[in-house]
Formats: sequence, structure tokens, C-alpha cells
Amino acid sequence: MKTLLISGIYRPEIGGPATYLPSLAQYLMHLNHTVEVVTLKNSSDTGQKEPWIVNYVNRNQFILLRILKTVLLIFKKVKNIDSVLANGLLQETAVVISFIKKRSVAKVVSDPVWERALNNSETSLSVIEFNNSNLRLKHKLQRLLLRWSLNRFDVITCPSAQLKKIIENWGVYKPVKFIPNGVTLFNEKSTSKDFDLVTVCRLVNIKNIDKIIQVCLKANVSLAIVGSGPEEFKLKALARSIEAKVNFFGQLNTSEVNKILLRSKIYLNLSDHEGLSFSLLEAMSFGLPSIVSNIQGNTNVITNGLDGIVVDIKDENQLINAINTLMNSQSTRLEYGLAARSKIKSEYLQEIQISKVVKLLATGINK
Repeated sequence: MKTLLISGIYRPEIGGPATYLPSLAQYLMHLNHTVEVVTLKNSSDTGQKEPWIVNYVNRNQFILLRILKTVLLIFKKVKNIDSVLANGLLQETAVVISFIKKRSVAKVVSDPVWERALNNSETSLSVIEFNNSNLRLKHKLQRLLLRWSLNRFDVITCPSAQLKKIIENWGVYKPVKFIPNGVTLFNEKSTSKDFDLVTVCRLVNIKNIDKIIQVCLKANVSLAIVGSGPEEFKLKALARSIEAKVNFFGQLNTSEVNKILLRSKIYLNLSDHEGLSFSLLEAMSFGLPSIVSNIQGNTNVITNGLDGIVVDIKDENQLINAINTLMNSQSTRLEYGLAARSKIKSEYLQEIQISKVVKLLATGINK
């Protein structure tokens, strides 16, 4: 089988699609399938060397020209493949598969209309509130385009049951399959714990990194932040101004991220919204206990008092108490970390979850 994988971001960038596509590509190649990737990159970045072909479109250009170039590239590649999976660039892919019918799967990890509105300061609503509100004309048109695009695919997958309901409520009539993300188990160990807390994410508003930095100062703990994004400059300025013990590592490759996780005691994910965080699962696979916000994408994974602590991000004292609880008890950290690793082994192994997607790529729909 020849498969084309499509995404707007790709490693070493931080984000679910950037992590997921290489894992899927490796699995497909292990099955002796042929794989190519179409993605975007910044003009200043160098291309990633892979065992498969990676085709890039320059992200830093006039958007309509970029869209046209992306559509033409996908059109060229789709002619010679059997199946396509789009984990981003959904509209561009939908245009192509409307003309050239191939087995097609779309992976949706969030509501892109809501995320765009949030990042542009056009809404302060949660994803649920946004979807239940009377949208502006601009957002209605974006939703119509997204719905049209998803209905061009054979099947849609998403990593959370909550998101499955949201997608279906958009008026998507194609099958929507809930398939959790998966990761591999890591057996490496480190006796040197240089960071009390660590978080790995794209530096955007919904991740609440500013609140994490402020709380770290009050709890007198050190923090490692892995990732880049539009909030990076502001967050660095905040950390400097309050003299918080924060290390910004920027964008790292997978092996470098793993080294930081090994050197850390506790993982934080205090996002306002998650489908199912790859970074959280990876931290769990290293045996790290987690402190997470009480959103469904997190509480579907972390059980409070078993493999981590769930907090209300709006309650600063609750977050400080959670940090102190884990920092003051190595045995509790070990207990939660072992439970987290056990949960990965039983529910979120990469091979099991990716095999479900490969089946969809082979059949067009899970029969």
C-alpha cells in the first residue's frame, strides 16, 4: 500500500501531528508499505531527514499562494498512492480528493475554528461554550468550509469521545471514529532530577504557561519548558521580571525531549482544552506523575489520586497544594508514576492504536 500523510506541522516542531505522523510512517514502513509526507515548514528551517520522502511547502508566504501550492503538490502526489491521511491541511486535501478518489482518513484533534478565534482574541469561550454559541458570520463560514472538507473523506478519527460528539454536531455525516493516541513505553532511567516540573507544548494562550510560571515562583520550584510559539517572548519576559526558576529549551527533537523528561520529577498539563495530549502520554510512559487541569481531555487519562492530581486551573491555591503534595513525597511521586506507566501499557500503547488507523487506510472505513 502506498500512503500519503499530510499535516501542517512536522517534527522537530512541537504538537500532536508533528509527533503522530512520523510514528504512523514508521509503522507503515515496518509493514513494507510506501510512505510520503506533505507538510509545511518555515523558510528558515532545514528539512527533516527521514527514511521516507518529506515534501515541504514554505509556510512564510502569502496565504492564498501557499494554499494553491499545497493543493497542487497534494494533487501531484495523490495520483500515485492508494490512501491518504490528513492530520491537518484538511481543506487543501479535501479539494484534491473531491477530484481524485482515494481511500481517505482525516484526523481531527481539536476544533480549528475555535482555536483560531481564541488565538486571534475573537473569543474567550471554552470549546464547548463556543460550539453552543451563536457564531459570528466569519466563524460560521469557517465552520461551513470545515464541514464540507470533512465530508469529502471516507472516515474521520479523533482522540477523544468529547471531540467525537462535537464533530458530529457540526453536521459531519461521514463516520467519526474515536481512536485514542498511543505512545511507546520507555525503559531509560535517570538518577539526576534537575527540574521539579516540566511541560512540553506549543506556547499559546490555552496552555496557561503564564500561570504555571507564576505558581512556580510561589511554590519555589524549578520549571523546564519545552516548545516554542507566539507566546514565547512574552513568557520569557514574565519569567525574567519575577525571577522565576524557569528554563526555556525551545523546540527540541524527540531524543532531546526525552532527556528533559528523564531529568524531571513532575509533568504539568494545565491547558484549557485538549483532545488527548501526546506529551502527557509520553510523560506517563516515562513514569512521571502528572498535575493536569480538570478538562475532559485530561481527566479521561489521569485519575485523580491514582496516577496524578487533577486541579482547577482557576484555583491557584489548589495548584500550589498539588505541587507541594508531590514535591514533599518521593514515595507518592513513585506510586503515581508507576500507575501512569501501567495505564499506558494497558490502554495507550502506540502499536495498538496505530493499527486501528492502518486498518482504516486499508479499507476506507472500519467494517
